[in-house]
Amino acid sequence: MKITALETQKRDSSRLNMYIDENFFCGISLNVVAKFGIYKGKELSDNELNEILNAELRERFFDRAVSFLVRSPKTEFQVRRYLRDLAFKKKGKWFKEISKEDISAIEDFVIKKLLEYEYLNDEKYAQLFVEDRIKNKPRGKNILYGELISKGVSKDIVEKVLGEMLGDEYAILVSTYKKRFKDESISFEDRKKIDFLRRKGFSWDLIEKFINDESSKQE
Repeated sequence: MKITALETQKRDSSRLNMYIDENFFCGISLNVVAKFGIYKGKELSDNELNEILNAELRERFFDRAVSFLVRSPKTEFQVRRYLRDLAFKKKGKWFKEISKEDISAIEDFVIKKLLEYEYLNDEKYAQLFVEDRIKNKPRGKNILYGELISKGVSKDIVEKVLGEMLGDEYAILVSTYKKRFKDESISFEDRKKIDFLRRKGFSWDLIEKFINDESSKQE
């Protein structure tokens, strides 16, 4: 197989469209051109073409992943899902065909690189998430646990972070209640207020303690 044309892309002069045997094969960066010594007329084997495509896609997927993370912190699970969606959307645009094994390898490469550069850190993500919740949208441990698990944070990390950052969950409950109901009293008959606290993720033990504490103030 032979490279029959290399055309500068209209939207990005740092990239070329590479044609193999007169057919579009993929877009490539100048970095990949230099790395593989690519030029018009060069003969390539199937393995060489596959290496070129994978090298190109590693660059492009990594760049997209970094842009995705710049918007806001993400978990490893969220980035992996983003990369899989990206591969589906770009089939036919960035590449014609590629095996699931190669896509998986590219995904692993990107994740490894993001971890090395510390662009990804699930524990730090969990800490920032809990900190933001406590400050802006107070929640009990049960809700926070479920939210972090749903974002792909491991159980070990979730339990560690919640254990470190929710040392006084009772104080968070009191703050949450006061923000919503001000100085209104609460009793075991106040189902609306109790349900509110349960929906916020606070355990019955904490709610019971709060009601007893508030009741004692009224005596």
